[in-house]
Order: sequence, then C-alpha cells, then structure tokens
Amino acid sequence: MTPPEKLQHRQSNPRAPLAAVSVAFGLGIWLASAIHRPAALWAASTLLLLLCAAVAAHRKIVLLGYIPAGLATVTAGALAWLWMPQPNLTTPPDGFLFSEKIEVTGHVTNDGAMLAGKGPRERFDLETETLELGGVRFSQPVGMRATLFSHPREEDHLAPNGGFPQLAYGDRVKFTAKLRMPHNFRNPGAFDYEDYLHGLSITTIASVPANEIELLPGKTGDLLGFWRSRCRSSILRHVHNLWQDDDAALFAAMIVGDDSLLLRHVREEFQETGVYHLLVVSGMNVGLLALAIFWMARLLRVPQWIAALITIALSVFYAFVAGMGAPILRAVFMLSIYLLGRLFYRDRSALNATGFAALVVLLLSPHAWFEPSFQLTFLALLAISGISIPLLDRTSAPLGRALAHFDSTSYDLTLPPKLAQLRIDLRLIAGRLAVITGTRAAGFLVRGTVKSALIAYDLLVVSSVTQAVLVLPMRLYFHRAAIAGLPANLLVLPLAGLLMNSAVAAIALSYVSAFLAHIAALIASTTLHWTLLCIVSLSRWNISQWRIPDPDLLVVLVSVAGIVVALATVHGRRRVVIAGTAVLFISATLAALYRPKPSLEPGKLEITAIDVGQGDSLLVVSPEGKTLLVDGGGAIGPFRGEFDYGEDVVSPYLWSRGLDHLDVIALSHAHDDHLGGLPRALQNFHPKELWVGINPESAPLIHLFEMAQAGHTEIFQLTSSDSFDWAGMHVRALSPPPDWQPKATPKNDDSLALLLSYGHTSALMAGDLEKKMERFVASESPRADLLKVAHHGSNTSTTPELLAAVQPRFAVISAGAHNSFGHPRHEVLERLAESNVKTYRTDRLGVVTFLMDGKNVEVRLPAYR
Repeated sequence: MTPPEKLQHRQSNPRAPLAAVSVAFGLGIWLASAIHRPAALWAASTLLLLLCAAVAAHRKIVLLGYIPAGLATVTAGALAWLWMPQPNLTTPPDGFLFSEKIEVTGHVTNDGAMLAGKGPRERFDLETETLELGGVRFSQPVGMRATLFSHPREEDHLAPNGGFPQLAYGDRVKFTAKLRMPHNFRNPGAFDYEDYLHGLSITTIASVPANEIELLPGKTGDLLGFWRSRCRSSILRHVHNLWQDDDAALFAAMIVGDDSLLLRHVREEFQETGVYHLLVVSGMNVGLLALAIFWMARLLRVPQWIAALITIALSVFYAFVAGMGAPILRAVFMLSIYLLGRLFYRDRSALNATGFAALVVLLLSPHAWFEPSFQLTFLALLAISGISIPLLDRTSAPLGRALAHFDSTSYDLTLPPKLAQLRIDLRLIAGRLAVITGTRAAGFLVRGTVKSALIAYDLLVVSSVTQAVLVLPMRLYFHRAAIAGLPANLLVLPLAGLLMNSAVAAIALSYVSAFLAHIAALIASTTLHWTLLCIVSLSRWNISQWRIPDPDLLVVLVSVAGIVVALATVHGRRRVVIAGTAVLFISATLAALYRPKPSLEPGKLEITAIDVGQGDSLLVVSPEGKTLLVDGGGAIGPFRGEFDYGEDVVSPYLWSRGLDHLDVIALSHAHDDHLGGLPRALQNFHPKELWVGINPESAPLIHLFEMAQAGHTEIFQLTSSDSFDWAGMHVRALSPPPDWQPKATPKNDDSLALLLSYGHTSALMAGDLEKKMERFVASESPRADLLKVAHHGSNTSTTPELLAAVQPRFAVISAGAHNSFGHPRHEVLERLAESNVKTYRTDRLGVVTFLMDGKNVEVRLPAYR
C-alpha cells in the first residue's frame, strides 16, 4: 500500500544534476567549435574553475560553488571537442583522382544494399587494399563508397537478382573506376555530405558497372563483422519472405535500419505528420522493444535486476544486428543507463539517467552534439522524463493508484481524502450498473472506462509535450512545423508497440514455425496498414505541407527558454506548473509559426547563382523585394536516385535566406538540369506566376504545369516580343522568337533568355542558348553588366558575337565540380578573358551573389571559400 507521505514524496522536486551537467558540457562543445582557442587555455580554465569550486565547497559556500563548477563543465566540454579523436581519412594521391582507369582492389566493410529510385543500383562501402594506375601502386587503405549500376539497355537481360553481386561484409572485390572526392553543394543551409562520409572514414566515391566488378577469392575482416553481416542478411531474407515488397521495405527500415528500398514519398509522409521516428531505428523503436522484453520478463516473475540485464543484453544484440550506427548505439546506451538507474535510484532516475547517458555519449563522441539524431533522441527523452512523467505523477498517476484494490475499503484509508472519495463514488456507480450487468461486470466496466480515459490522457500529455519540445529541431532540420504531429501520434502511437513487437515476433518465429510466424506477420501488417492509412490521410492536409524557413536567433532563444521554464517549474505548486507548461506551449507555437524577415538587400537588384552542380538555378530579388527563381537544377543522365534538387539543394538555400514564398518561377527550357528541381520549388514556395518560353511537350513539363495549376499558379508564355516592368526593374525577353518551332524533344535553343535591368545596370540570363540563337540575341544589342554564361561554359555557346554585343564586365558559370563534360571549356574561359570579363564559377566558389544598385555591381562570395 502507498502511504500519504510516500505520495507527497513523489511530488517533491527530485534533483537531476547530471541533466544540467550534460547540457553545460554540450554548450562547451559548441563554444569550442565556434571560438577557436588553444587546448591549453581551455585546460587551464577548467583547472582554475575546479579549484574555485573546491574552495567554495571547503568553506561551505555551496551556492557560490555552483557557478565555477558549471563553468568548469563548459570548459571541459570545449576541451573534449579539441581532444576528440579524428577518423582515418586517407585520400589517394591527386593523380589517382578523376581518372577513368584506376584499378581498385579492396574488401567490403558494409554489406551491399539495393537502392530505391530509377534504375537498379547497389551501394556498398569498402576499404581498399591497392589502387593502381599505369603501373603505379598506392597501398595505403582508403575508405570508399561505391555504387554499382547497370545500363538501361542491359536491364532486360539481367538475372533474377538484377545482375548485382549482393556483396557482403568481407568480400574481396576488384574493379576499374573513376575515383572522385565527395563534394558538397556550397550553399548556406546545404547538407554537409563530405562531413557525413568522413564520419564513416570514407574519403572517395566511385561508380562501377555491375558487370565489371570481379569477386576475388578469400575473405577479409573481423569475426564480429562476419557474424553481424550473416545475422543481418538472414533477418532481411526472412523479412522479405514474410511480407510483400512494400511492407517489407518498411519493416526492414523500422526493425533492422535498412532504409535503402524506401521511396522518397514514403519518408516525406512520415516527416510531414511528425512520426518519422517510427520509420527509422530510433530511440522510440528501441524503447518499445525493450519495454516488451522487460514487461514479458516481469510477467514471468523474473527479478527486476535480472529483467533489466536481459533487456540490456537483447537491446545490445539488436543494436549489433541493426548496424551499430551511432544513433542506435546512443539509444541503446541511454536505455541501458536508464534501466540501471532505476535499479539504484528508482523513481528519481528518469531525468538523471537521461543526463548521464547523454554525458557519456558526448565524452566518447563530442561531435554527436551537432548530430540531429542525438538532439532528437536527447530532447525526446528530456520531454518524457523531465516534463511528461512529472506532470503525469501529479495528475493521472494518483488516479491510477486509486483504482488499485478497487473492492478493498481498508485501502481507502491509505489514500488522500479526495482519492478515497473518488473510489467511493466509483463503487456507487458500479453498484447502480450491477443491477443491469452484474457485480463483476459492473466493476470491470467502471474501472475499464476510467483506465481507458487515463491512458488517453497520458498519451495526450506525452505526445503534446514531446511535440512541443521537438518543434525547434523539426524546423531546423526538416523545415516543417509538424503541426499534424499531435493527431498523428495520438492515432499511431497506441499501436506502435503492437506494430514493432509483432513484427519482431514474426521474424523470430519464422526461424521456428512458419505458421505462427505468418500469424504474427498478419497482425504486424494489419497494424502497419492502419498506421499508413492515418499517415497518408494526415499528410494530405494543407497544414502538413506547410514549410517554414530557418529560425533566427530569437526563435531559438524563445524555444529553448520555453523548455527550460517547463523543466524548472514542473515540480512546483499547481499554478506554477500550469504557468510553466503554458510557457512551453506558447514558445513552441511561436517557434512553429514565427517567420523572421527575409535576408534581402532593399533597393538593389540581386542575382544569385545557386550551386546546384551541373545545372542552373538563379535567385533574382527585385529592388522592391519581389523574388524570382530562374530554373531549379536537376539530375542528368540515365541513373536517377531519390535525390531531389528542388527539395535538397534549392529549397534549403531559400529557407536559409528566410524566404517562405516566391513571387515568380521561370523555366529557361525543359532539360532536366534546369527543370528537375522546379516541381518541389512550386510545392514549397507557392509562386503566383510561372514564366516559360516555347517548349515541346514532355512528361516532366506536363507534370510541372499540372502542379502549377493545382497550386493556382498562373502560367505565362514569354517570347522576344515581351517587355515589361516588374517590381522596380525592367524585364525584356530576348528569345525565343514568337514564331519559334521547337523540335520533338527539348533542345538548348528553346531557352527563354531574359534581360533584367535596374537603372544603368543589367544582367542577361542566357539559359543554355547555343550559337544559332546567341546570334539572334546578339542582334538585339542586349548590353549587360552581368552575363549568366550559357550551357555551363560549353564551347557550343558564349560566341564572340554575343560577347561583342553584350560587353559584360562580369560573368557567372554554373557547372558541377569535375563534371564529365569538361565544363567550362577552356576555349570559353579564354574568350571571356580576352574580353576582359571577370568570371566566377559555382564549381569552385559555390553560391555567388551580384548586387546592382542601378550604378554599380557588387560581387559577394561565400565566407567559407
């Protein structure tokens, strides 16, 4: 029985110093990354502050000692950042890069995975044994990520496995390929792909035809790696045997962490509805499985400490099979610390165990502080253990305890008067119902109704608090307010445990009994289909499609302050708790809805060439602050993955500028490297108008028009007869001519060329015009200060006639680093140099901005050149 003094103790304010210590340690990591100071300075500061804290403790000035102790934790975090071990990042000599004839011999370090998207591909990681070029051998091990592909003409003749070798850990391989260095899109807001691969000790990438890779005899690797590969491959085979392809892809991602076959739209539906944590091996998935194991062990009357150890052991095995990735390891580690903490500290362990787990993770890997997976896991645990559980302890938990020993009147005496009165009232209701249903059924109905209401309330509190805490990282990393997250979690989370555990049970049973396995698999797939129905339905809400730009410092501070206030007040008096919780939700609402003022230069015409690799995308900002996006980049070639230039490159840059809408989008012509990213730009930024030239009908262009019509975007066709003022500048179309007859398929000469003028300054956006149409444009005498060089610097364009007519002072070339076309061609660069044109290239500089005030042109380059 629970005496009143025990209830009172549970509502006291338990201290969780390790949570504060982990935050202070992380703050030090952030400071060291932003403020570059010698390690000796941070070490001396740490020792001095610890000395001050020790003196204060010796003199029993406890409150004064907290300040130097906290600052010492901060400086210790900075020191950990500077002393962090660096991964092995061996790179091949320069002569071995970008050559078509590098002979690679190595062994697989990460199993091959078939990738979703257009065209079959298999991706695997390897460590090289030798690299050879023209008799010269490089024997130092190099981490490499390779992608196998098959030519479209070969696909009809592929074997049942797609003609791919299905490589496994330890396989030795040999192939010839062009080696490349990973290259980021150098725009603010872009994903740091180089750093991501470096964290995996990968420094080079390669693409290899599937029929040209040779399997060598022998295996290389360690025993644990072999066993992990075999276990993982076996589980994945059973997953694909138990479920149809679409369901199997989802279960493989949720359970084993193999997301290679997930289509992009599926990922985005989970992101839009705020339940992305279900789709990946996250802390919640690990927690659900661990909870089932722990509950089952306790149901079998296994002692608590043995149940905890069994849960930890199986969770570690699960992490081992799921890939031993850092997010999975962190989740398992935090779970293990939490379970161990409960053995020693019982009810006070939740927040403290979370803080201790985070602190150890940061000590072992300080870089984790900046990883979204760590931040999301830590904040979710903080929301549950630091805010939700204390709220439930004060509200629903006493009511839940009041339902225990329902028929025992002596138990009433151990409870506070209000809870005792509640039990009496419930018995009276049960007595009235007993006349109709019988005594036992009446008691069951009354208790069941109240318990169901309490479960719904608990779920509502946990979901809403967690969503409120996660608003800021969701906005930072996904540019989504995830407002639909609360109803989505309310619909999905009650069955999440059943979904995960029935799927795991099906896989486990498939090794023993096919009949029992298919029963569990049926339960899992039925639950999954209900989950997908909820997610797909909610993702169609307009509010789920709402995207939001990067937050400014004010939004970050307000959001953090709301979390801190809620944590600090959750153990206070009732009014203080209500006020603190209200502050949390108000700050979360502001973080989700507040949009800072865009970063624009008033009174100037801005032309910014966005780095989209081998393609074009330019942001134009008028002197009145109106925005025009010309082209959206896109993939070229027959092999297309799930990467979307509009969503993954162009939109993040626009969001980093604080833009949440565009006034106009313009398409130069319908080639994929110009059109590919525009559908997502339309969807994300809802322009009022779409400007196009004269293009032949093609499936991508029709899709773009359909999206424009669905979004109520008006489509205007421009030709060389059009000239008009727009938002403080003058727009003149120079091509195509009104009588232009396009070919059956899109061509470069279809390009819509625009001359944008403000005062005595102007810019010519030449699309991909080639010689014929450049001569037509030159005949219009389009004098301009800035020339957007046509066709990425190909020798088919930038003719002497055009340069003579335009007489530009500046030029910008948008091209991909080390592209296979050799763009920009040296002949074009020579012509520009001979014309005294100062030329800027996105392949070398990243994003480049030109500002025109009507008299002069100012060039701004990225600070991280």
